[in-house]
Amino acid sequence: MGIIRALVLAWAGTAAALFAVPAIAADAATQLPETAPAPAEAAPAPVWTFTAEPYFWMAGMKGRVGVRGLSPADIDVDFSQIFDHIDWSPPPVMFAGEARNGRYALFTDFIYLGLEADGTSAGPLALSAEADMNTVVWTFGGSYRVLDNGTATLDVLAGGRLWYLDTDLTVTGPLATNEASGSKTWVDPLIGVAGDVALGNGFGLHGEADVGGFGVGADIDWQVQGTLQYRYSDSVTLEAGYRYLAVDYDDDGFVFDIAMQGPIIGARFRF
Repeated sequence: MGIIRALVLAWAGTAAALFAVPAIAADAATQLPETAPAPAEAAPAPVWTFTAEPYFWMAGMKGRVGVRGLSPADIDVDFSQIFDHIDWSPPPVMFAGEARNGRYALFTDFIYLGLEADGTSAGPLALSAEADMNTVVWTFGGSYRVLDNGTATLDVLAGGRLWYLDTDLTVTGPLATNEASGSKTWVDPLIGVAGDVALGNGFGLHGEADVGGFGVGADIDWQVQGTLQYRYSDSVTLEAGYRYLAVDYDDDGFVFDIAMQGPIIGARFRF
């Protein structure tokens, strides 16, 4: 009997211990401190992206052109006649580019255009005029993106526009022909906005506008542009639209009070 009683007590103690171990383990687990959550991954830092866009602007020209010593001539070249009036030697050069890092960007837009235009000059007698102009327009500056909601973007910008003009003007009347030439360089400060709207299926709209001069160089210097874009691939975007650029400069007999406007086409490369 003593042996049997000892065996029963030993079996009971073993069973109690076996049942107690899981309970103790579970209780210990509830008392362990919670594992700290994994730290969130930091957002990737903005990287520089670059775009380069050769384009062609079929810009007509209308307004007044003058050099010291001659009365300003009124000229009018419609964009439909631009190919007959462009001086192709050297050929026109038109190029735009942007370097962007997040919301910040630097931009540039360069135009060289040689143009020959016929017109008239004011006077007591009928006077015909011919202007041979070599024009450089370089726009540059920086921008900040104030809106980007995945469908539309809006940038505010500030910068300058450099003008260089080399003009030969010939005025012919019934009695004599007079010639004069001159060149001018100036820079106009400017401010503006630019934006894009995605339409879907690779299509989008782009618009920009700026105004400057403010009497620092020209009295007024402003432009507007709108284009329809098609994203051909991740690195190539095609666009076509219309551009209008006007400037009113008058200094020491040199006059360039001109509006340039016409269709524009281009291809933007992103890398």
